[in-house]
Amino acid sequence: MSGDVGLPAPKALLKGFSVEDVDKVVKSTAAARVAVDSKPELPEGARIASANAHGASFWTQTARLEVVLSDGSEIAYFLKIAKDDIGKGMLTGVDSLCLSLSRFLSLGSHEAKLNTGTEYESAKLLHSFSPNGLPKPVAFGTYASDPNSHFYLCAFIDMALRIPDPAKFCAILAEMHQNSIGHSPEGKYGFHVTTYQGNMPQNNGWTDTWEEYYVRGLKDFIKQEQAVQGRSDQLEELLVPFFEKVVPRLLRPLEWGETKIKPCLLHGDIWCGNIAERTGTDEPIMFDPAAFWAHNEFKLSLQADELGSFRVPRYKLGPQWLEEYHKHFPVSEPQKDVDDRNLIYS
Repeated sequence: MSGDVGLPAPKALLKGFSVEDVDKVVKSTAAARVAVDSKPELPEGARIASANAHGASFWTQTARLEVVLSDGSEIAYFLKIAKDDIGKGMLTGVDSLCLSLSRFLSLGSHEAKLNTGTEYESAKLLHSFSPNGLPKPVAFGTYASDPNSHFYLCAFIDMALRIPDPAKFCAILAEMHQNSIGHSPEGKYGFHVTTYQGNMPQNNGWTDTWEEYYVRGLKDFIKQEQAVQGRSDQLEELLVPFFEKVVPRLLRPLEWGETKIKPCLLHGDIWCGNIAERTGTDEPIMFDPAAFWAHNEFKLSLQADELGSFRVPRYKLGPQWLEEYHKHFPVSEPQKDVDDRNLIYS
């Protein structure tokens, strides 16, 4: 990590522990350590012992905070920092870029309005359905001293960055999906805040059907891609029968009859870079969510879905993962369509 870094002012930490003024922007050293040079308002006898650069991220700066309480016990937190408009959208809410994109995509009022804590809201709700599956979220916000720096804070989990055991991980993932069934607002698909795929805002406005949510979301991501890469005549030609014939054929039957699917809360970004093992126990853990309510077999992306990542070689998660997952959460009806559905989700 290099350049200006700093410690933000979390609104509220666990067990009533609060930090109000941990907010002085400082320089990192050549060893990539974050200096702590401020006088935070802490409970009597508590202090921040250290804040060190920790881990790696494509879009953010990350650090581990060590806090010593008055009784001598220690609490560790994981801090994620992002800059400017995109960082604001990713960690605290809709940014001006997202608002401009909303106008470009002709989104409704739900998507264009300001919201808060995109990653925080994702992690908070997912954690409620899988307390052992994700680090507990703690706080989010913007630096008081630097309105262009934004943060997300969660419990620190000591992780071994290796792919967890497929059987253990898929059991936790399926349990989280199943625990969430019946909790989507009015049985709708979407999410109450905008979430991000990397640095791309995701259209999460509520829909009544899964097909509607899938089609709108994929079309929006295609528009974002075209805005950067330009239009493709070949792609335009292929998209017409895809949306008019392929999608209705594969997704509409999911919502027929007694086997009609129900929205599940997805992590939203399952791949080998967002899963690990807890050090010392080898229990699986997932992080960096971009949640929304969807078909459990899906994760909206042009790269891979929640289960589709299990079929893409570069994600290092093979067919065994699908088999393990479906031991706990059966394939949706019609089962004969599962592989074709998985292809259009991937």
